[in-house]
Amino acid sequence: MRPARVIGAGLSGLAAAWHLADRGFEVSVCDEADGPGGLIQTRRSHYGLVETAANAFVWNETVAQWFDRLQLTPVFGREGSKRRYIFRDGRPRRWPLSLTQSAGMAGRLALTAATRGFRARPGETIQAWGDRVVGVNARAWLLEPAMQGIYAAPSSMLSAEAIFAGRRRGPRRMAAPSGGMGEFTSALHRRLAARGVRFEFKRRVDAVDPAVPTAICTGAVAAARLLAPHAPETARRVAAVRVSPLATVTMFFAPSPGDLRGFGVLFPAPASVQALGVLFNADIFAGRSDFRSETWIVGDRDSNMTGWTDAALLAALADDRQHLTGRRDDPLETHITRWPRAVPVYDFAILAVQRAVADLPPGIALAGNYLGQIGVAALLDLGKTAADRLAAARPGSAL
Repeated sequence: MRPARVIGAGLSGLAAAWHLADRGFEVSVCDEADGPGGLIQTRRSHYGLVETAANAFVWNETVAQWFDRLQLTPVFGREGSKRRYIFRDGRPRRWPLSLTQSAGMAGRLALTAATRGFRARPGETIQAWGDRVVGVNARAWLLEPAMQGIYAAPSSMLSAEAIFAGRRRGPRRMAAPSGGMGEFTSALHRRLAARGVRFEFKRRVDAVDPAVPTAICTGAVAAARLLAPHAPETARRVAAVRVSPLATVTMFFAPSPGDLRGFGVLFPAPASVQALGVLFNADIFAGRSDFRSETWIVGDRDSNMTGWTDAALLAALADDRQHLTGRRDDPLETHITRWPRAVPVYDFAILAVQRAVADLPPGIALAGNYLGQIGVAALLDLGKTAADRLAAARPGSAL
């Protein structure tokens, strides 16, 4: 069998390794971390499950196939998790716009539809697109918090073309393994090892051997470094991608009759709350906790909040929670996870990377959330695309 190498044992790297093994390659996987999964990890605490990053897949045919392969039973989001809130004027609201603002948004949408103006214009940011298509108020109180909840960056930094090109349309049903997202990556790692894929953890790779087909499934910074000797222009474009830090803080509380129920709450910048949002974990999936389980999502907005000390971070979140609930409860347990480089900023650099991928040498492929698709389900597809590229370049391949 011909050897192939995967650098990075996150979700896209594990998926690439699987598809390369399907193609008859002898696969080895290297990662600097001490185990598989990348950002996607699940901890078990006395009070319930703790997700360090993504808490679910968007269910689609690809994800369903992976659950079948790994013999995992999906748990789907509870009916009540469809209730989502945006914080405005001191309280969470299902719809944050006034009647006048809603009418203004409807008028904008009608005009945009009549002029066929929904498509993003060249160089247009999400902020400019939103102001043009739905109006300033709807952009600030609907679009802006939604974008920050997904991309951890303000709409003024985001490319409308990059965002809309990578978004999947249609219903978004959420699903996860019963034991959390880490159960998925652990099961995939075990199955790959059983298939003969070799893993080397705690190993930094400093160079790509051009004689060995290689899938680079790392973050943008490491990918640019590895690409530089072989595809300098692509490396330069990947290096230009900015990556936002992120922190997640999961806290468990004693349940209260006054607890807000649903998926969670987004906090627009004008709402005077420092966190980007909060998820109500036990309301989203059954079996997550018998207690009140909340994960607070922290970005940097106008400060270096993700770099604050644990004490300062928890004090700020206690203030945020008091704004939301009107109470100052002591958590039963707290888990803080920090990712200095978590989410690529989907600005115009993402579009440049997408155009540059076609110029990679045949024996090198990329897979990562800086390629125009974001979300854990997309990472599975990107891993397959990387494996397909390497298989297509294999001498004698039928692809």
